[in-house]
This record gives sequence, C-alpha cells and structure tokens, in this order.
Amino acid sequence: MHAPHSPPGDPVVGNALRFARAPLDYLDAIGDAYADGIVHLSGAVGPGIYVVLDPGLVQRVLVDDHGRYRKPGFRPELVDPLVGEGLLTSGGDHWRRQRTTLQPAFFTSRLRGFGDTIVDFTRATTAGWTDGDEFDLYRELGVLTVRIISRLLLGVDLSRADAAAVGDAMLDVGEGLAVSPGGVVRPPWLQTPPPREYQQAIRELEDVTARVVAMHEPGGDDVLSLLERAIADDPDAFPADELRDQVMTMLLAGHETTALTLTYALSLLSWNPAARATLHDEVDAVVDGAPRWEDLAALDYTEQVIHETLRVLPPVWALFREPLADVRLGDYRLPAGAPLMLPQWAIHRSPRHWDAPDEFDPGRWAETKPAEVPAYFPFGAGPRACIGRQLAIVESKLILATLFADWDVEVTVDDLPRRAAITMQPTEAVPAVVRRH
Repeated sequence: MHAPHSPPGDPVVGNALRFARAPLDYLDAIGDAYADGIVHLSGAVGPGIYVVLDPGLVQRVLVDDHGRYRKPGFRPELVDPLVGEGLLTSGGDHWRRQRTTLQPAFFTSRLRGFGDTIVDFTRATTAGWTDGDEFDLYRELGVLTVRIISRLLLGVDLSRADAAAVGDAMLDVGEGLAVSPGGVVRPPWLQTPPPREYQQAIRELEDVTARVVAMHEPGGDDVLSLLERAIADDPDAFPADELRDQVMTMLLAGHETTALTLTYALSLLSWNPAARATLHDEVDAVVDGAPRWEDLAALDYTEQVIHETLRVLPPVWALFREPLADVRLGDYRLPAGAPLMLPQWAIHRSPRHWDAPDEFDPGRWAETKPAEVPAYFPFGAGPRACIGRQLAIVESKLILATLFADWDVEVTVDDLPRRAAITMQPTEAVPAVVRRH
C-alpha cells in the first residue's frame, strides 16, 4: 500500500493551474511520466483529483467494484439547470428506474429498423451539397445527428432550424463547462451565476425541448413514449421534470458524441490519404447506391476507422467517479468522496498499452475485438456504460458509408484546436470541402 504519485506543483494552487491551462496536454505529460497507477493532482482548495492511469484499475472502478463508486456532482450550478436528473447525471434507485424504463428504446431488434432513417436523413443533407462546397463540418454534422436522434429516440421530425439551434447552443454550453483556470481555483462553496451566454443557451434548448414534447405522438417505443407510459403507471416514481430532463439529455448526449466522432474521423481520414482511399474502396465494393442494414456486417474497415477515431480523438475524454467510503484501489488507499478521473485521452494514447499510439491506424482493429481491450473504453464500461453505444457505432458506420458512396469530404486544416468540457469539442469551425466521388 502506498500513496499515489504526486507531480511537482506550484505554491498554493498545486497542480490546478498547470492542468487547467492545457488539460489534454497535461494528461499526456503525466501519462508519459507516471504510466500505470494513480496520480494525485493537488488543488488550491479541496482534495484535488486522483487520475487513474492503470486500465486494470479503471476496470475495477467501472465494472468489478462499481457499487462502491458513484458519479460525482460536477459543476452543479451549471449542469443541474442543463440536464437536471437525466440519465447521465442521476444516481441510485432513480437512475436504475430510468435505465430499465429506457433500455427497450435501444434494443438491437429496434436498431434494425433505424438503418433506412439514418441513410435517408444523411442523403437529404447531401442533396443540398454541390461539388466544391465549403462549410463548417462540425456544425453540418451536428444538425444531421440532432435530426436523426430526434426521429429515432424522441419520435419527432425536428426542423433544420431547431437542429441548428441545438448545435449552436451546445457550443455555448461547451464553453461554459470547459476546464478553465478560474473554475479549478474557485472554492466549491463560492457559487457564481452561469454566464449570460450559457443561460441563453439553456433557454434555447428548453424551447426546442418544449416543441419536441408538444409534437410527440404517444404510443411508440421511443424514449418519450416509454417514459410517458412509465409515469402514467407510477406517477410518484418520477420527478415532475422527468420528460424535460430526458429530452434535454437525449438531444445533447444523443447527438454530440456522434457528431464529434464523425468530425474527427473525417479529419483523420483527410490527414491520412491511404486510409481514406481504403475506406472508399470498401464502400465502393459493398454499397450499391445507398447502404442498407444488411451491408453493415461487410463494412469492416469502416468500423475500424470509427474505433481508431475513438481511440485517437475520444469525444469523451474522461469519466469521473468518487468512492462512497474509503477504498483500496490496487496498491492505493483512497478516501471517501475523493474525486477520481478515468481519462480515456491518456489511456487510449499511452505507449504502455498501444504500439505507435500517435499513429492513426484503423488496421490495428482488424484482428482485435474492442470489448477485449482494457485500455479502450470510449463509452465507459459496466452498468453505467453509455446506453446508446451500439446505436452510436451503427449510426456512424451508416453515415460514413452514405457519405463515401457519393462524396469525398476533405477537412482543409491540418489541426483542430480542442477544449476539454463534458466532451472534447473543437474550439473553432472545422472547414471542409466536398467533391463528387
């Protein structure tokens, strides 16, 4: 039993400012310096944060001993007004009730019926393109994935304007929730009002949410229908804001990670022409016109591209937990309530676990099953793994195959500045040009 590693810090603020100024770079640095194990980053106030860099210990927290940990409250003054007690943030019996209620919306048997919808929405988007068009790829994909998720999970056809409003609001949300020097040195008891732009973004999201609920027709197997039936059967089991919180959660979490995955995939393919050519060859060989559900099994390289993207540029850059009581985690003893960071960013890219980790190499997944790699957990693991992980892979494969059947998409910058918020977002527009294939 020994204490976690403690990197050198600064007087008073410890490691807080070094981490906050460049979180992803700092995680790279401590990942290289300390490799496996746990690193304690001290802060200006409070217990600091414990960064778990050993994939085996991550497995212990998320899977083997999951009942001994919970999700911590993260920036409640910002997150609570955003998603309330939605599936991402709720805990205990409430979370279990939500998960059980919503799980049928994500059954594989239901996913089979999603293929045509995903392809149709994608082709409707590309129908507005002309050869040589240039646009912000992240925004374009955000509008597309919001509309897809609204149809598949919420049972409504959201307008392009409403979908764009969701995407634009998410950028303001991401800026408000980004790791920042001010955020890490402010005492937890010092609550400040959310920035005006953040409050306005929530109002815009709530307006869209209200329209979704008003447009929805009950009786299906979508998230809203399942919730409405569960609430009708047991009104006291759910809070008054349940519908609002879950719609907000699905609009944000349901589209954001897929839009980011596709943005990063198309960027990495632009920077790696051989991989892009291989993907084009596969789509040309498999897809006749537009992809179908039956084509998914043959789109092997397409799926490898997605998994390699999630490894190199994981949209979810870290997960967070805290022990309910004092725990022994490997050779370390951690106090109750100690904030734990489980960083996909550092572990997915560590030379301890990957050959040539900085290289974008989809072929590394040709003989490797992602579920069998402890150092790869883009959707989390255990009971609280992302409920929509299978849908995210299917949706990403079908969108990529639809795009590559008719188009070549090239990101025209050679780097994407990013920020660490709830997700890892680009901080600037992602310029891309499209050409007929």
